[in-house]
Amino acid sequence: MTDKTIIHIFWERVKESPERTAILHKNSTYRSISWRESGSIAERIAAALIKQGINKEDKVAIMSSSCPQWTWTDVAALSLGAVVVPIYPSLSASEAGFVIEHSQASAIFLENQRQLRKLAGIESLPEALKFVVLLEGEAEAFPLPVFSWEQFLKIGAAELEQNKDCVQAAAADVQPADLATIVYTSGTTGVPKGAMIPHRNIYYVCKTLAENVGFTTEDLALSFLPLSHIFERIGGQFLAVYQGLPLAFAESMESVAQNITEVKPTVMNAVPRFYEKAYNKIQNQIRSLPTPQQYFARWALSIGRRALKAREESSNGKRELAAQIYRTELKVADRFVFRKIRQRFGGRLRFLVSGAAPLSTEVHQFFESIGIPILEGYGLTETTAPIACNKPSDNRRGTVGKPLPGVELKLADDGEILVRGPNVFSGYYRNDEATKAAFQDGWFLTGDIGELDADGFLRIKDRKKDIIITAGGKHVAPQILENMLAGQGLISRILVYGDRRKYISALITLNQDELKSFAGSNSISFNQVEELSHHPSVMQSVQNQVNESNARLASFEQIKRFHILENDFSIESNELTPTLKVKRKFVTEKYKQILDSLYEKEDILQI
Repeated sequence: MTDKTIIHIFWERVKESPERTAILHKNSTYRSISWRESGSIAERIAAALIKQGINKEDKVAIMSSSCPQWTWTDVAALSLGAVVVPIYPSLSASEAGFVIEHSQASAIFLENQRQLRKLAGIESLPEALKFVVLLEGEAEAFPLPVFSWEQFLKIGAAELEQNKDCVQAAAADVQPADLATIVYTSGTTGVPKGAMIPHRNIYYVCKTLAENVGFTTEDLALSFLPLSHIFERIGGQFLAVYQGLPLAFAESMESVAQNITEVKPTVMNAVPRFYEKAYNKIQNQIRSLPTPQQYFARWALSIGRRALKAREESSNGKRELAAQIYRTELKVADRFVFRKIRQRFGGRLRFLVSGAAPLSTEVHQFFESIGIPILEGYGLTETTAPIACNKPSDNRRGTVGKPLPGVELKLADDGEILVRGPNVFSGYYRNDEATKAAFQDGWFLTGDIGELDADGFLRIKDRKKDIIITAGGKHVAPQILENMLAGQGLISRILVYGDRRKYISALITLNQDELKSFAGSNSISFNQVEELSHHPSVMQSVQNQVNESNARLASFEQIKRFHILENDFSIESNELTPTLKVKRKFVTEKYKQILDSLYEKEDILQI
């Protein structure tokens, strides 16, 4: 293992490739920011932190949407040997207060005045907190010193005039074994726990991904997922630093579609929800075409699916023959349909990466068939993101790939995935009990159920704690059922239920764009889109979709009854994590009365 860290790599980039583009940031138009400029900003922020008394091992929190300032602050703090604590900007005041207090943060960088007012709403500010820096806007009245971004840069510049080598000296002292960051779990199952991740983990993951997935300095990545999440921070920000490729920041989640066409990325990370929404939008647009064009688009997509299936089902020796059979049709389909869809994603994508949750088979198949490969990977905060990942040269749909080189993986008797290796975290901060429970004989217990195929590809079945055991003693993996239906037809999301019950039931939410389109196509009038959720035609359409999925399941797995909610799950209603995963426990409790209504009273009383 090398004695380098990602911080050493960053400063090497600044020194060796000063004029190459490090970051693309939009301010009316996209502007290129060089490694030299990025290094200058990060160095001034680091010097200002030194001036304000931040030392090695001190905790520096960041609560902001993703932006260049997030990256510069991250690099600056890590260069001092300080420990960065990311906080989702969508968290409530009490949730953010818990992380600030528990992590013992000495400083916090906030996105704007709105986040400052949220901080002011915390009942009592943590004693360790010394000052606040606003990434945007001017300081407001606050019990602690508050600096604007510009003020902090000036403080840093003045400090460097007095001691020009202070940051570089601190960076040189950062060791691989040093703690780099404490990342708090998103809390789908209870109180967040702070996973301690050393510098060596980050370097190992970046080095391994760069060597095995195949990124180059000619690639360009678009970042729109929260840097507060380990997936984007490691697989986006730090991988870009390690590989030396430009990282473009989207303006917001709402502007991603526009920014893709402006930036024209070659690689991009996203969660399944992004792909599902893109797929539904394209399907909706196809349905709005004149009938002849609809038929042609459907023909093209059918050819793409059949060709993909032929390639996947053929042995190596027969793949060329399979390609020959569809070659002419694929050329026509690509020229008139696939290429136009790819242009909506910038037209240069080599591949997309999907993580954080299972990807729908139908959605995955769609992207693959139009010439945009999606590489599914799997990992946790505690494993510094990836445990396994598919590669462009060895991509098996329906799996999350093979374990990364150097990562050991085995399955327990109940199918739980156990991991050990250079990516596994050091434990939970200030939580020895949780740390002890997370390991067994040196193996980290992921809590996920999986299986390995004959070639060593890993397939995720479900979370161990989420496995449903019906009243008949049958084990049902809810994620498999949910993955079959989420994003299909009118369905947006689905939560499967039925532990200790006679049969499986579900809560279903609907895609509002699809719902409006359906209403228009079926001449259904409405005032508010929510009122459509219980229209007989809508309910029948959803029932047909459920029936179609049920036909592929064993009887005990089939969804016998369901309830359609008027509104989709959201972060604001606390039903989703910041990475858009359903908070199963919270949602189940919130809608318990509705779920109970899907069963006979006698069945409820037996629970």
